[in-house]
Amino acid sequence: ETCPDGVLGKRGPIYKYPDSTRECRPCHENCTRGCSGPLLRDCLGDALPVSRKTPTVIAVMVVGGVFLSCSCVLL
Repeated sequence: ETCPDGVLGKRGPIYKYPDSTRECRPCHENCTRGCSGPLLRDCLGDALPVSRKTPTVIAVMVVGGVFLSCSCVLL
């Protein structure tokens, strides 16, 4: 009738979801609170963590662009 939630496996709890044929399929291995489908974006619970590298990459590109522009003007 329903799929088991949080069955203990070798690496920790295993969550499953019912597919279109009502068979229980495993959630993505990084889902920690269940899921509604096989993909990582289908995980239930907390939102996925946002990458903290993006602002750093943008800052480095801006500084590099300013440095390159100043170098071109001076030459």
